[in-house]
Amino acid sequence: MQKDLDKAAQSRYNRFIETIFGGIFHMKLYLIRHGQSEANSTATHSGWSQVSLTAKGEGEARAVGDRLRRETLTFDRIYTSDLRRAMQTHALALPDTAARTTPLIREVNVGTLAGRLIADCTREMGEPYLAAKSRFDFRTWGGENYEMFCTRILQFVRQIEQEDGETIAAFCHGGVIHAVLDMLFSGTLNDGKPVPTEIGIDKPSFACPNCGVFVFEFSKGLWKLRAWNMFDA
Repeated sequence: MQKDLDKAAQSRYNRFIETIFGGIFHMKLYLIRHGQSEANSTATHSGWSQVSLTAKGEGEARAVGDRLRRETLTFDRIYTSDLRRAMQTHALALPDTAARTTPLIREVNVGTLAGRLIADCTREMGEPYLAAKSRFDFRTWGGENYEMFCTRILQFVRQIEQEDGETIAAFCHGGVIHAVLDMLFSGTLNDGKPVPTEIGIDKPSFACPNCGVFVFEFSKGLWKLRAWNMFDA
């Protein structure tokens, strides 16, 4: 308990020094995608549904935990999406740690498409569905569009900017990780521009595999990308 209090006090002191002298403090945010889920394995929309990890996904979660420990990484604070696949990944990767659950870093809400095979949706609804899917616009089915999705994630980012801790992990989802990158590139995070209404990054150019680890740094009031999929061979 005293050790935790000492670390919190040190973090607050670092932020004070940054304010006075201009930027000693660096916060690193490790975004960790969940392991393979049952929905991933069958190409099914998952959204906010409580799907579980597959056996392969459980192995991926243990493996990423091993790699984080080999890097001697420890975290001042850990968050996880409140969806089962993210919480299971945290529990298997870092079994002796506590995490705060939050709905802010859930995957995009796909509404009534959750649980439906993508192939079936494509066959039944055709081009209007594919166009909406590519835009992350699921309002037709009671879900979110991209602006709503990014607004929610931005709330999480602004929240952790104000909290103590210099090394933070968040177990989340592929859409969340791409959205943070998109908001960095679009100027939302650093320049105060509005959240994007359409996806601005080329997602295939930024592969986001299950249990990938993506590192962002916050320093002197600005965000930057430090490592995209840091364990990629």
